[in-house]
Amino acid sequence: MKKTVFSGLLMAFGLISSSFASKLTENPVLNDPQTIIANYIEAVGGLDNVNKIKNSVMVMEAEFQGAALVIRGISDQENSRLLQETSFMGNVAQKTVMVGGKGKMMAMGQEQEIPAEMIELLKAQTFVFPELHYEELGYTLEAQGTEEIEGEMANKLVISAPNGMQTTEYYSVESGLKIRTSSAASGDITYRNYTEVDGVKVPMQLSIKNPMLPTALETTVTSVKFNQELTDEDFK
Repeated sequence: MKKTVFSGLLMAFGLISSSFASKLTENPVLNDPQTIIANYIEAVGGLDNVNKIKNSVMVMEAEFQGAALVIRGISDQENSRLLQETSFMGNVAQKTVMVGGKGKMMAMGQEQEIPAEMIELLKAQTFVFPELHYEELGYTLEAQGTEEIEGEMANKLVISAPNGMQTTEYYSVESGLKIRTSSAASGDITYRNYTEVDGVKVPMQLSIKNPMLPTALETTVTSVKFNQELTDEDFK
């Protein structure tokens, strides 16, 4: 049982794979994907500040089954590199690395090469703000009205990858900030407590709800740094 639950936890930080079905209401005022994205970029700090960011190094912590869970992620959009690492009780339980168009994934003591199709999906995660790069990555966007999320109205945006895999994002109508991301692979990820770091707002608390987790995982960002000097050693 514990292994099944922990496997679900690792899935929460995996690739987005399909849409999350829910009820819709029509929004005749704002129903344009480009406008939703533009409002989000403005809300987090504006295009000029966002364009200054070339990489990010983020660390999050949570408590899982009474023990410490640490998630570390590096997105290096200048060099198309990515690292995602989850440690549990001081040991690395899952790691995903992508460098030079190739990648590998290590989990539960097993290591395997990442298929080319999944590499294409991972490319979006090398960008600190992938929303600005959906078009060049071949993603299609569809606005589907509004829904109430976390007690406020949110614009619903369905994002389809070139291979048909989908994810759904919700952006606050009032603030423009992203409230939630939903997909079959990661479940619901709700973003809270946006805080300014180097001119851009970052959600410092993430609540992750996945069918394979007994309860929602409440994570706190303990460190986020932009434009760091990265080396090959950071991606091993």
